[in-house]
Amino acid sequence: MQSRKENEGYWLMLEKGEEIRATIEKWANGERISGAQVWGIGAVDGAELGYFNINSKKYESRKFPGQHEIVSCTGNINSEGFHAHLSISNGGFSVFGGHLLSAKISVVGEFFVLPTNPLRKIPAPEFGLKKIELY
Repeated sequence: MQSRKENEGYWLMLEKGEEIRATIEKWANGERISGAQVWGIGAVDGAELGYFNINSKKYESRKFPGQHEIVSCTGNINSEGFHAHLSISNGGFSVFGGHLLSAKISVVGEFFVLPTNPLRKIPAPEFGLKKIELY
């Protein structure tokens, strides 16, 4: 991964084989960033996406083998790591999306990180999840 500091944030260029969540979390820890908004595009191989089932209060997951374009990746860096949603498209131009569980870059990943004040996750028992607390 390569990174470059900008006036308001950072450009991250992820390379082939790098796992998106792990790479961004490692970089954020190294930069001591505990709050940020993140956007990205690129291409992945072997994505796994999740859907939170509000009734069972559990994530359901689905794997998408093969190469896909990142239509959009948006998320945040918070006290627990990198939380993102990913939309991907295949060669037939079908689009799939959900909570990013894992995905490896297949060509390149271009991400912009805009640091904010620290973001802390707290339990939201009514949903069975954690949510950002604005303090």
